[in-house]
Amino acid sequence: MKYISTVSLIVCSLCGIAQTMQVIDETTGESIENVYIYHENQSFSTLTSADGTADLSACPAMGIVILQHPAYQSTSLAYSELIVKDFRVELMERILLIDEVTVTANRWEQNKGEVSQDILAISPKTASFQNPETSADLLAETGQVYVQKSQLGGGSPMLRGFAANSVLLVVDGVRLNNAIFRSGNLQNVINIDPNALEGAEVIYGPGSVMYGSDALGGVMDFHTKGTRFTTLDKPQVRGNAMARYGSAANEKTGHLDFSVYGKKFSYMGSISHTQLDDLKAGSKRTSGFKGHFERTHYVRSAGGADFLVTNKDKNLQKHSGYNLLNTIQKVRLKTGAKSDIAYGFYYSNTSDIPRYDRLTEKQEDSDSLIYADWYYGPQKWLMHTLTFSTFEPTAVYSQAKVTLAYQQYEESRNDRKFGDDRLRTRTETVDLYNVTLDLDRKIGKANLYYGVDFIFNDVQSSGYRKNLITGEKTETSSRYPDGGSTYITTAAYANLSYKPSPRWVLNMGARYSDVRLKASTTDATASSFLQEDLDLQNQAVNGMAGVIFNPWASTRIKALLSTGFRAPNVDDVGKVFEVDDHVVVVPNPNLKPEYSYNQELAIQQRIGKVYVDLVGYHSMLTDAIVRSEFTVNGSNTIELDGDTKEVRAQVNAEQAKIYGASAQVKTEITPSLAFTSSITLSKGYETGSNEPLRHVPPAFGRSAVIYQIKKLRAELYSMYNLHKTAAQIPSSEIDDKPHLYTDEGSPAWATLNIKSQYVLSETFTVQAGIENILDLHYRTYSSGISAPGRNISATLRASF
Repeated sequence: MKYISTVSLIVCSLCGIAQTMQVIDETTGESIENVYIYHENQSFSTLTSADGTADLSACPAMGIVILQHPAYQSTSLAYSELIVKDFRVELMERILLIDEVTVTANRWEQNKGEVSQDILAISPKTASFQNPETSADLLAETGQVYVQKSQLGGGSPMLRGFAANSVLLVVDGVRLNNAIFRSGNLQNVINIDPNALEGAEVIYGPGSVMYGSDALGGVMDFHTKGTRFTTLDKPQVRGNAMARYGSAANEKTGHLDFSVYGKKFSYMGSISHTQLDDLKAGSKRTSGFKGHFERTHYVRSAGGADFLVTNKDKNLQKHSGYNLLNTIQKVRLKTGAKSDIAYGFYYSNTSDIPRYDRLTEKQEDSDSLIYADWYYGPQKWLMHTLTFSTFEPTAVYSQAKVTLAYQQYEESRNDRKFGDDRLRTRTETVDLYNVTLDLDRKIGKANLYYGVDFIFNDVQSSGYRKNLITGEKTETSSRYPDGGSTYITTAAYANLSYKPSPRWVLNMGARYSDVRLKASTTDATASSFLQEDLDLQNQAVNGMAGVIFNPWASTRIKALLSTGFRAPNVDDVGKVFEVDDHVVVVPNPNLKPEYSYNQELAIQQRIGKVYVDLVGYHSMLTDAIVRSEFTVNGSNTIELDGDTKEVRAQVNAEQAKIYGASAQVKTEITPSLAFTSSITLSKGYETGSNEPLRHVPPAFGRSAVIYQIKKLRAELYSMYNLHKTAAQIPSSEIDDKPHLYTDEGSPAWATLNIKSQYVLSETFTVQAGIENILDLHYRTYSSGISAPGRNISATLRASF
């Protein structure tokens, strides 16, 4: 064999025969993309393609070849060994992902270590192992993003004391935030299919330089499975299927994706469906939760009448289940050696989603419920994208892409009080158009990222009441101005990343944004409380400056100054919203943008096999937008639908502060055993009144012990949340939503959980887990539904 290898080596070196290397996962046999391959003398380097292949024809046929990938253990092989292995190399997966990964914080791929912002990267393997029901659950499972839920079909992420329309959702480079994203909790993140993800990033802190308005607390950037080209002559076909069951909500999920990779054409299709019944909460209540959040009664309607029914199982959260469908289709064509065009179709739809917190509201001094019905109608999201990309360098750019996107979003709110024959329906639709030009220019040791954005929102809103007995419909107040609204953003940005030496990286950027809002009403009475049409125009200039210093190979220090802004949208200035039976939020046409000024410092340190990441930040908000008392025509009460209600509105506070810190520790105790832990602390308040800010969560975190050996991976972990007293929660929250809190405010809780995975073969993998092993009854801060009790899950995955 040694003689044959030597002869082969001589033939390869003399004749220059092309060699294609195949790199696969040692356990699963799957191809590994983006493996960095280089020769020891640095004369050759390349990356594996989507099918795990790389052309080694230009590699010297003598010496050592090194293979590196952040998710796998590095391997060094003599070229002669590659010949013996027939250029087929197996890599062993690392138990922890600690080394640098590629992120898209500046809209183009970059090394995470060269980005000044604090970033949480979620790998596809992590997403698959955590096996979440929704993308909101995926974020929560990291232990570094706090998620609130008003209902089972929800999930509102909180980043550094910001939430809802003050944090930004991005899918494949296109922003999802639209003109009716509200300041209250949002569930739009569930439109993103976690089973179709190739990875995700959470970019903490203001992201306004790259993304404009709304990105005050951070950006959640989701990457769905992509379309790629192969270097092989024969098209490659890949596919994945999954079936999962979860006991807490009798969850049944199915998923299928299918990809075809060719040299000039590629396709990816994905579909997922989830069915969830009523969620069962934990049966064991700790002292803070005793006597609270029991579902004692629910409403049943029959023969045109409503009946209050005793719930036999107080932990079964009746009327909380829903269904969810997601599908994605992508096509990509090569239009030249260094250019391509890609089309994407995204569609998500739900069944009716019960607003569980509203269904549990009780009438004063009575067990009788206020509402017989309160649900969101089907939440529909559709998006078309068309992207032109070129990687042919010119004097203006090294690479460039133009993205055209169209989104259509529809939601409705449907409510009926107990004993009322009339169901009120309010429906909103948004047509959202986006045009983005992104360019990247390499200039010596620097990279310049720059481009322009244009975003157009068209909002329509209507409302009616339907008598469920007679079928008669009558008009009622719409949620937003009934004459329609438009919300237009025009912007330009530039961001420079400069690396003068291996130890230093400098980042700086700026963005100019112009935002214009127009709204009209045909009924200047109860429908909008607007006495005239709206025409608001705001401009903002945002900037950032960051420095990264690597004094030693084991140490990294990052400092960042950045600003952000959020221009009032249609929801802020034109909404009519009943908080409860006594309080209504009305429009405020005089609302101004809010601005954030952020400073942060991060230290990342390796101590042997221990990796420590510490981050501290401080944000100052001016003209902070908060909900507060308001007057209409000089009065703090109004008549609405025959009831007298106290008035609230979104107003500009003088100033607010948010500050906090996070810590993360990772260590590979042995190649098969690892430990991770994280904790996040934050505090925020209005400086004038010292009133706490609404979306600042209690201290929270996650700790885990991970065991992995060949085909088996298991993780024992705890999620935890410290106590937030009533004094640390805004008084308006306590007064207006007493059903969300206990007498102690938001009590502490901690869960114990276990998840495991075993690779049966190259085709099949099984997963099993038990969440909330101790069956504790708890709620996350500000949530309207209790968390799942003991949830036993089982999953079968197939790859082909």
